[in-house]
Amino acid sequence: MKTSLIVTTYNWKEALDLVFRSISRQTELPDEVLIADDGSRDDTKELIAHWAGRLPIPVKHIWQEDLGFRLARSRNRAIAASTG
Repeated sequence: MKTSLIVTTYNWKEALDLVFRSISRQTELPDEVLIADDGSRDDTKELIAHWAGRLPIPVKHIWQEDLGFRLARSRNRAIAASTG
């Protein structure tokens, strides 16, 4: 059985950094982390890339254009991209 962790985000990189810090401290890591991003700025993309290089598991950034609040679509796209 594989486990996928899906995290939703939108332009709050400080909170997302705390989530990544928490993930990195788990005794059992998920098999992958998917960031369901509802159109964040480039600084969020840079943070995700930073953590993708530090974690020993795949980190996938599922980004969509910012066309208003579309959290459900963003989350559904991450679910479709998951392997767990």
